[in-house]
Amino acid sequence: MSKRLIALLGAAFVAACSGEKAPEPAEVTAMATVDPALEQLRADYVTHFNQHHASVVGELFADSAVFLGADGSVDDGKAAIVAGMEQVMATSPTIDLTTLETSVMGDQAVTRGEYQIRMTPPGGAEIALGGHYMTYFTRDGGAWKIEAVVTNYDAPPPAGLPAPRVPSGNPPENGTLAELSKAYTEHYNAGHASVVAALFTEDAIAMFPDQPPAEGRAAIEAALTQAMAQGSPQVTIHDIATMPAGDDMAIDGGWYELVATTPEGSATTTGAYMLLVRKGPDGSWLIHRMIANGRPTPAS
Repeated sequence: MSKRLIALLGAAFVAACSGEKAPEPAEVTAMATVDPALEQLRADYVTHFNQHHASVVGELFADSAVFLGADGSVDDGKAAIVAGMEQVMATSPTIDLTTLETSVMGDQAVTRGEYQIRMTPPGGAEIALGGHYMTYFTRDGGAWKIEAVVTNYDAPPPAGLPAPRVPSGNPPENGTLAELSKAYTEHYNAGHASVVAALFTEDAIAMFPDQPPAEGRAAIEAALTQAMAQGSPQVTIHDIATMPAGDDMAIDGGWYELVATTPEGSATTTGAYMLLVRKGPDGSWLIHRMIANGRPTPAS
């Protein structure tokens, strides 16, 4: 088994789903609602990141948080997140974060946004990168904390980026969206783009790796059709954890492996994903917001 597995994505989700604090049903605020406290957290993140205060940024995260970077890095826990930021801050980075929409569900929230970052590796030229993020927050004692972040790139990144920080091992698969994962896998692997797209809400937004977001079911189907035409890709989904959010929504996270055929042979990509799912009229789960990242797996 490849050592370059996206591990421990569900650390924060698993802790939340352990039964210690079962969430009460909560009314979901409308998408695109601006929550002042979450916007202040975003502003504090940008300010202290750009001042290279890794430990101060770290205090915005829960102790059990996990950060899954666009480059494939996995930082599990606040200490690892701070250590990872210290490595990045050695490149004198500046970042800008733009919140595009927010969904608040009682003491849980999910935001979706865009980022731009510039960095200069020691002895190298400046690198400019951009992409998307989804962040899952929980509120305890009135204060929001970041529980999980998944980021990706909006275009293929340049060569020469530092190697990602990736642990070995497989986290347990404790997610509860097995039916959704099974349908997605079976029809994706069979090349049924329209059937996979039907697993999304009509107004869904999918942030696939290395490309602009696909907004709406038709655009998602087009993106899937293009992906399926490239080497007959076969995907395996590992659903790590599912966090209920009110009566008809949930946050889900996991990792995947995708194998495609290229002129050079078989190529494998691994990545992490986060979903905001909503119950459809028939009670089945549909994907409302999705982000995934992915990096080629080096040959072992």
